Amino acid sequence: MNHQAIYNSHPNAITIRGNVAYDSDDQVVAIDQSAYDAAVIQLDQDAEAKEQLRTSVINKIATNLTSEEKA
Repeated sequence: MNHQAIYNSHPNAITIRGNVAYDSDDQVVAIDQSAYDAAVIQLDQDAEAKEQLRTSVINKIATNLTSEEKA
């Protein structure tokens, strides 16, 4: 399980041990699978957007390098 997706979709989860989330009273947090799945999708989209931005910035920098800087 993706721990960040659990934290994002279940704000009352403060710790995860194994694949079990716990709240501040050390009670098991029931995982809403659809909320978890949506959080996983959002994290994947965020990671893809970050990678696209990184690639775009690198390409823009490379385009503006002088021939001496490219060598």
